[in-house]
Amino acid sequence: MLRSRGLLAPASRGGWWKQYAGRVLRWSDPSPSAGSGSRRRVAARRARDVLTLYGVGFGPVTPPSPSGQIVQQSNTLVASLVVSFAGVPATMPYSGLAPQSVGLYEFNVVVPNVAASDLVPLTFSLDGVSGTQTLYVAVGN
Repeated sequence: MLRSRGLLAPASRGGWWKQYAGRVLRWSDPSPSAGSGSRRRVAARRARDVLTLYGVGFGPVTPPSPSGQIVQQSNTLVASLVVSFAGVPATMPYSGLAPQSVGLYEFNVVVPNVAASDLVPLTFSLDGVSGTQTLYVAVGN
């Protein structure tokens, strides 16, 4: 069975000609699901902010979490995931299933130092296989 994987990217996040990655900006806390007080739904304002991206279909985690059940603990993606902004790889303090969710992956991504733009290409690869989405994110200084 072929499984789809991808980052959540609602069409309404950007202009009609570009698809922006759905994201949540974290001002200070890179831990998974730190609570609604540390999150805001705004575009990145500084090049070193931490964004939370969400996705589906990224495969097994360790420790394992039973399919179809609410995730009760932090975990780590088994496969190697690389998220890049304009070709510059980002660091990820957390990549795994989102706590208190079912089948939803959470990726806390530190935005690397890239040139400010409303059209920064966002790409990912999983175990060396590039994702098929064409996504963008707004990054500022």
